[in-house]
Parts: sequence; C-alpha cells; structure tokens
Amino acid sequence: MSLSACNDVKSDHNATETVKEQPTPKLEQLKEAQEAQEAQEAQPNIDIASLKHQLNSLTENKQCASQASCQVLPVGKRACGGPSSYLVYSTDHAPQEEVEKLAKAITAAENAKNKKEMTMSICEHLTQPLVQCVNQQCTTATSANPAY
Repeated sequence: MSLSACNDVKSDHNATETVKEQPTPKLEQLKEAQEAQEAQEAQPNIDIASLKHQLNSLTENKQCASQASCQVLPVGKRACGGPSSYLVYSTDHAPQEEVEKLAKAITAAENAKNKKEMTMSICEHLTQPLVQCVNQQCTTATSANPAY
C-alpha cells in the first residue's frame, strides 16, 4: 500500500470518527424547532387569538350525517408538551385540510411563543376525547361506566 493510500484510509477513518462524535438531537426536538422557526419566519407577530377565531368560525357547524363525519384534532402547544386543547368538528361542514392547516399554525405559534417567553405551565396533559354523532351533532362521547 502506498503512503498516499494509507493517508487516505486514515482520513476516511478520522472522518467516520468525527461523525460518530457529534450528538444527534431527537427527531421530535428538531421538528418542534423547525415548526417554531417556520412560524416566526412566516409571521413574526402571529395573532394566535385571530387564528383561533378563524378555526372556531370554520368548525362551528358540527352537524353530522354519520359517525365518520366527526373528527377530533389536537390544537395548540402547552409549555410542558401536549396540545392546549382538542377540537371536535364535522367534516361534513368544514374542509379537513383547511382545519388541519389552521390547527398546525396555532400549534406552531403557541410553541414559538412558549419558547420565546420561556412559559411555564402546570404540565397536565389532556386526554384526547372520543367523538360521536348524536342527534346529528358531533360531540364528545361520555363513558357509560366511569372508572372509580
């Protein structure tokens, strides 16, 4: 093996070690950071209340023809993780793609605000509700046999 070939092997070995030494951040942290950055770049002063009003107006008609029409979607971001709330809506009267887009915008904006203001919260995680179509209205389901 020539001296030059030996040096090439050493360089490749050192490059491999350098890559291994770098810490790899968690995928979730990267995603949150990217969402927060995108929210700030898109609109530095996002009016979260305005976005929520748009979402509520879009989903206020909760009439449903079947159980499949009723959907639940996490909205917002608490400082300790998890959504701020869950939205129950009917796909019969609200375009699912637009609803999801607004929900994601609210989540990204709240996440960015929490990080910027170093917000603290009670760290209580909400449980996603079950939804049902009752009397042609999407609503949350209640348990017939509550746990004691």
